[in-house]
Amino acid sequence: MILFTLTSASINLAELQLVCSDSDTILLRQDAVYLLKRQDLIWPTKQLFALDIDLQARNISAPAEIKSISAKDWVELTIQAKQNILWQTAC
Repeated sequence: MILFTLTSASINLAELQLVCSDSDTILLRQDAVYLLKRQDLIWPTKQLFALDIDLQARNISAPAEIKSISAKDWVELTIQAKQNILWQTAC
């Protein structure tokens, strides 16, 4: 499993879909949790997580298909992943 961590709400999901497979995991952190407000997004995997402190800080509730996780759970995801990728927009 590859862990893709998104930190921005302005990402290109089409590019992410090219490299992310069903067995991979996406973690939404920081401003990326704002993506949960968009109904038009098609995620490239069903394994979707959002960091609970970022959800709380932005007063966003995670939909049922997105699991809210703690910092401890985030560390566990990182350990389990064979590769960790911070997915950011190009400058």
